[in-house]
Amino acid sequence: MRRRSLPLATHPTTLLLVGDTRFSGGPGDRHTLVALSKQLDVWFAEFDRVVIAAHWIDGEPPSFHRRLEYQRIQFVDLPQAGGSGVRAKLGVLVAALSWVATLVPLMRRASAVHLRAPCNVTIVAIPLARLLCPRRYAIYADNWELQGVEPSSFRLQRWMLTHFGGVVHAYVPPGADLPAHIRENVSPSFSEAELEALGHATQERLSRLVDEPVASRPLRVCTVASFSARKNQAGLIRAVALLRDRGIEIEARLAGSGRSEGHDRALSARLGVDDRVHFLGSLGRSEVEALFRWADVNVLVSRAEGFGKVFLEGMAFGCPAVCGPGQMQRSIVGDGSRGRQADPQDPADIAEALMILRDMSPEAQAAMVRDCRDYARRFTTEAFTAEIHTIVAQLWELPPPQANEQ
Repeated sequence: MRRRSLPLATHPTTLLLVGDTRFSGGPGDRHTLVALSKQLDVWFAEFDRVVIAAHWIDGEPPSFHRRLEYQRIQFVDLPQAGGSGVRAKLGVLVAALSWVATLVPLMRRASAVHLRAPCNVTIVAIPLARLLCPRRYAIYADNWELQGVEPSSFRLQRWMLTHFGGVVHAYVPPGADLPAHIRENVSPSFSEAELEALGHATQERLSRLVDEPVASRPLRVCTVASFSARKNQAGLIRAVALLRDRGIEIEARLAGSGRSEGHDRALSARLGVDDRVHFLGSLGRSEVEALFRWADVNVLVSRAEGFGKVFLEGMAFGCPAVCGPGQMQRSIVGDGSRGRQADPQDPADIAEALMILRDMSPEAQAAMVRDCRDYARRFTTEAFTAEIHTIVAQLWELPPPQANEQ
């Protein structure tokens, strides 16, 4: 971004956040997804005030939401639209007109704009920000590496962000050849102190490898994700059936809910693995952490995935991963030092990846646990905070919030 294009910054500074993110709670008590809330706390702390244009859900905040530390927020509820079919597409068009009418005045008044792509809302917001906002940022929270299974709207937004001009954070493997405005990003789940507090979970896992070798008992596998064809819980269920047929004992616990859950439950019953596959529903944070402690392997062999932050969260507990294809996923599992990749189209390949991890020597498994912990330490809240401060203070030349000035 050319500095001479930036207008003089004055107080109060305002950040406009735009996307299809769902928020809960009310004025002065806003909540959102746990991991996202930690990112947003870092961003919001750099500004005097925040305007959020997104989706609000009624009722009590769900268990997987966390209260934002920052609450100087004006919330603008955007109408929701999407889905398949002619009627749904017409609904998106009508909603898009409303989004434009809402976003244009908000963008004109904002000191900076933060877009969370890809989603229907950002199809409109990306070009508007390019026209109206010298200080503009976007995170592309899907796989920047095209894999042929993305919706066409995702590919469109990836192209638009390639020509965005503002800062773009993207989930890309280290060393990727990118335009200068696209920066490698992995958003954090834990602070340094939180990771340090989880050190005993790693020690418990290492002790378990000695006291209860994985090959001597049922393999424990978990999945934490919304249920969908893209997340591919069905592939894991089929892999469990294949391992059962080979006489391999395995227990899979699947956390989450979503569109394909009914289909996946029926598949589990049809394959006769109901005694091995357990559907846990949506879990709270402490329950997810207990699941990572229990599991030997954290599995999510998606048909397409960005960073797959659920792997990073599992690795904070020393839990290795089985993930899908692509360079980004390969960087997560360290070419085999922290897990394995598998073909989402081939349940036999998923089963083989699980078998490889199961049959490793206890010494090799212990080395994998330690490498998982070391990897998680690279992506802390503190490292993320330094990156965001660089964008706001140095690239955008915005002053600190007035509350921080003494």
